[in-house]
Amino acid sequence: MRVLFVYPNLRTQLGFNHGLLSLSAVLERAGHETRLVNINEELPPVPTREDVVELVEQWKPGLVAFSSLTQQHPLARELATFLRASFDGREEKSPLLLVGGIHPTLVPEEVMAEGVWDHVGVGECEDALLELIERIERGEPLEDVCNFLSWKGGARPAAAASPPVPAEHWVHNPVREFPDLAALPEPNYELFDCARILEQKNGWFSLMSSRGCFFRCTYCLNHKVVDRYRDDLDVSISKLGYVRTRPAELVIAEIRNVLERYPGAVSTFIFDDDLFTQDKPHALAVCKAYERAGIGIPFVVNAHVNRLDPEVARALATAGARILKIGIESGSPRVRTRILKRHMRHQDIVDTVSIAEGCGLHTSGFVMIGLPTETREERWETVDLLAESRIGRFRTSFFYPYPGTESWDLTKEAGHLDEEQLARATSFTDRSCLDFGDEENLFVDQLGKCMPWFVNARLERFGEAPTSARYVPLVEEMLAMDAAEWAAFRPRIREVDDEYDVAATAVGELHYAIRYNEFMGVRSDFFLAEEQGTEWNTAAAEV
Repeated sequence: MRVLFVYPNLRTQLGFNHGLLSLSAVLERAGHETRLVNINEELPPVPTREDVVELVEQWKPGLVAFSSLTQQHPLARELATFLRASFDGREEKSPLLLVGGIHPTLVPEEVMAEGVWDHVGVGECEDALLELIERIERGEPLEDVCNFLSWKGGARPAAAASPPVPAEHWVHNPVREFPDLAALPEPNYELFDCARILEQKNGWFSLMSSRGCFFRCTYCLNHKVVDRYRDDLDVSISKLGYVRTRPAELVIAEIRNVLERYPGAVSTFIFDDDLFTQDKPHALAVCKAYERAGIGIPFVVNAHVNRLDPEVARALATAGARILKIGIESGSPRVRTRILKRHMRHQDIVDTVSIAEGCGLHTSGFVMIGLPTETREERWETVDLLAESRIGRFRTSFFYPYPGTESWDLTKEAGHLDEEQLARATSFTDRSCLDFGDEENLFVDQLGKCMPWFVNARLERFGEAPTSARYVPLVEEMLAMDAAEWAAFRPRIREVDDEYDVAATAVGELHYAIRYNEFMGVRSDFFLAEEQGTEWNTAAAEV
């Protein structure tokens, strides 16, 4: 069968969808054909809904499968609705329409009630999608395939024309066990336009060596996935096997194949595992295999403050890791513990940065602004933690409550949801979709867009007085703006940042500047060494 994947990801970061890479590989190994419509403005021309219909008419897939993030789901639904309507009144029927990914996994009943989809996928669907396709080819019933919500009797009812469609019209099948990563084929990177993506990302190539996470952060889908599988399979979380690793030899073989397929194009590998360091034996095995193989290309990994063993840190540095990413999210102990369920001590965060940097690893922290019930004082605690730790770089995002997660419930209970802004949001780096009142909304936006300036202004507290003397007046001027003045100033942020960066660099002041993208603050010793080619052999890119 021919399967057309559709990946709407407008106004968000360019990259691979690892789920689609794996699904495509499984289907093609079984003899099926796959293609992709990747909707991203960084890969022009951006396909229109008419383009999608034309491709379906010409290529004639038996199934069109969408992968949907919450912010992108309205576009997916619109495309699917238009595609189905385009076949109304024709002798040729519309192909079956399926949707999976993060949003359908979090709120599957809500998505099925839209009445648009023939099947809604939940969780990891490699084995499930293959079974569904083979049943379609054999003309067998489709309503009881695990991991899918499907219509009773195998056909969309007439009631589907008037959503929400009542639940009695569909079957919510349980999930099956997680796939064995060792048994899965290599991801089908050919599904995406890798050459163009590599060019756009300056040679940064994303891959995965594991799946799953031990932690239950309220804002992440992991806790919902674990609960779904635990309930459906009727096993304890400890026996669920959610955290899985791919054998090191298979990881290295995959890397070699990538390098052979795209010679000279890869400058840095990014391991997009939720937490590369959570399984110490696996992390050490991959590092040793990477070093023995003589790959010679820097790589980046995700770590956790409570899951960075010094031995692993040294192994990463020896193998060629250059950047270690850690989730800080908030400088407030209360917010981390009660709102996010991230149980990390302040000193643990500072020590982890110190350990990593001591091993020669450049550190990168994720922080969120505009969290439910967060006070202004707690927001300043995030600024101070960044300044105190001297982390190598930090990526600032606005908190986004995903429907179905615990953080969604917390946000609703606190009365912070801005439904209008939530409906417009396509990413979590542009602006907050929570409402804290006009005055605090303005502060959240200023902090989220100009975090490096705030951190520079607080460095004086931790030994960098010249830098603070330069940036304190800038921050004070910004905080004195009203909403209209800030709206007029906002488009000039990068221009102003460049001016201050040049001035601070000229006199040798350690500082943070906005680099690589609009939400990244990078420490000056790193990006100056990189520009001069004296310390880090990496290319500037999004991390």
